Amino acid sequence: MAEKKPLGFRAIRVNAEASSLDKWRKQVIAGQPETGRAYAFISDEGTYMPGGEGTAPSPLTYFVSGMAL
Repeated sequence: MAEKKPLGFRAIRVNAEASSLDKWRKQVIAGQPETGRAYAFISDEGTYMPGGEGTAPSPLTYFVSGMAL
């Protein structure tokens, strides 16, 4: 039996793939398959972390920014 969805229900899927660049720098390619678009995000820890260079926003900065949106 098919699951009944609430009126106005819309499933949203987001795919994300992360990779290490060097030291604390990471890259994530993320997007919604239904749009066919993907975006690259680079993150780096600040110099307060051994190996961090502060060349990009920290992962926590992205998280908090997403919550603000």
